[in-house]
Amino acid sequence: MKVMVCYDGSEKAHESLEMAVNYFKALKPEIILLTVTGEALDTSMESEEIFKKLEGEQHEVLKKAADWVAAQGLDVDAMLAEGSPGPMIMNAIEKKSPDIVVVARQTKSKFMQTFLGSVSAYLVRHAPCHLMIMGPDWK
Repeated sequence: MKVMVCYDGSEKAHESLEMAVNYFKALKPEIILLTVTGEALDTSMESEEIFKKLEGEQHEVLKKAADWVAAQGLDVDAMLAEGSPGPMIMNAIEKKSPDIVVVARQTKSKFMQTFLGSVSAYLVRHAPCHLMIMGPDWK
């Protein structure tokens, strides 16, 4: 079994990772950790340096989470992708073929949800596999 966990280093993402590991641990799944960084829109040297620093920080966050999963006795595959989260998650799903994808839903205002949508809503519309969406108030 393969379980993909979308992980951005936030508290909710870590709670989702812990839940996924605890929920599926008996099945000995491979945990696929996916972190998506935004694209650098400004091509100036200064902006590129800032982006590389942020990307390095995301890599460290991902490595720490992967080490935690490995310490739980599970196989882990950590991936860092750059781009828009919805399409990048879909690319990773196509490459890795997980049985289920776990994602934490962040709280947004109704205005933001209506006009910008969300990654979880995007995945509900497009993902070819099962989804486990962790709401903002669960524990």
